[in-house]
Amino acid sequence: MMRLALAMMVVALCHCATERTEYHYRPDYIAINQGRPLEETYVRPDGTKVVVTSKIPGSASTRVDQAVTPDATAPAENPSAPQKPTRAPILIPDLVMESFMGGLRNQAYGEIYDVVLSAPQRERMKSTGGREAFVKYCEANRRELMASSLYITSAMRSATMKVTQVNPEMTRYQLPDSDRGKFGFTIVEIERTPEGLGLAGIR
Repeated sequence: MMRLALAMMVVALCHCATERTEYHYRPDYIAINQGRPLEETYVRPDGTKVVVTSKIPGSASTRVDQAVTPDATAPAENPSAPQKPTRAPILIPDLVMESFMGGLRNQAYGEIYDVVLSAPQRERMKSTGGREAFVKYCEANRRELMASSLYITSAMRSATMKVTQVNPEMTRYQLPDSDRGKFGFTIVEIERTPEGLGLAGIR
């Protein structure tokens, strides 16, 4: 009788256990440098399932190895309601470029426009075609944008770029003159808004 009760208790505990999953964002250039796969899944000793992905998680600003765990208490979304891209505030300039490159790699140009570009820049672009024109531009220049952005991001992190404060909200990052001619894009402008940092231009 005691064995039966113990067995029933074990079954009950198994049914009550919840699986914990953590999502980690790994940009493609970091995976290449580390010799790691872009997509990877493993289970920790405590039973936590870890999913490493190169795709931009719901927030475009997620840093490498920063867990993104869904809120279990959040109300269920209405599947018929239109989905609007959202992001947590980006506070570090090179993460803006990291998110931009992730969108280029996944050819998610509309998501770049909605999530990575600063709100003032989206407003400025309305007179020149807005989202549709931006998507076409990215499609036509994807390869060069990706190559230039990868080098620019590395230069930003190694502090080898010329930095100019255009105005209180906008900072310009420019490759050294010695690098001009090597890449199609050499200047990036990052804009500070109440929602965080956003891309204001790359040329």
